[in-house]
Amino acid sequence: MLRILFLLCSCFPLFLTAQLIDEAGTYGEDWGGYFFGVRGGLSLGSQDWSNIETELNPGFHIDGFLETIPSRSTFSFWGQAGYHQRGSRISRQRVFTFQGNQIRLPANSFVFNNLSVAIGGKQVVKYARLADLYYLLGLRAEYNLSTNLSEYDQLSNSQGVNYGLNFPIDSYDFINRFTYGVTVGGGASFPLSEAIGGFVEISAQPDLSFQYKQGTISNVINPGGGGNTSIGERAIRNFNIELSVGLRFLRKWYYLD
Repeated sequence: MLRILFLLCSCFPLFLTAQLIDEAGTYGEDWGGYFFGVRGGLSLGSQDWSNIETELNPGFHIDGFLETIPSRSTFSFWGQAGYHQRGSRISRQRVFTFQGNQIRLPANSFVFNNLSVAIGGKQVVKYARLADLYYLLGLRAEYNLSTNLSEYDQLSNSQGVNYGLNFPIDSYDFINRFTYGVTVGGGASFPLSEAIGGFVEISAQPDLSFQYKQGTISNVINPGGGGNTSIGERAIRNFNIELSVGLRFLRKWYYLD
């Protein structure tokens, strides 16, 4: 078991920027370790809808993560898991009441609450005096926990019935539980103590699969009158911009011969 542990450690040996601790020492010292921590912040969600233009919807995210510390290199591997809000919104137009007053209806937000798991790599590109600058790239897989689409199942006239026919339907016949995509971004990490660091990060998270996929539905009763109508095909894909802040903690071990 010790030999297996030795081989595993040799695949991911120790490196840490000089801002936190000294570089890896000689054989038998500073032999291994990893970072762990938490990150979270604000999200701006966008969705590519077929035939409808949507706007950015604010949300939030939070993750726990692990990161390797490779020896004499600037490249590391990372993995993370957490909660991420995806979605978009449609702003309502100005309308007139029966009294002739003009009002602006509230925006409709469509939120998908997802559990996200991601793995990838990170490359430090510059060691500055105050922070280390890096970029990252990874793959994501997500599982949908819930949505707010049920709020739009029963639309009142004040919410725009005809427009509501184009809203996604609260049904897992159309909502995809599993989605996948990529994560690309960059940031700056800085030391707070010998074994604790902070970082600020911005990332783009486009999905490669659809969060929602629905074909054309014919012969639907039109709540606005005028007989039956059809609900057009709807395919929705997520895209998020996330601004994160976080803390990472060094877990360091020594190899004793």
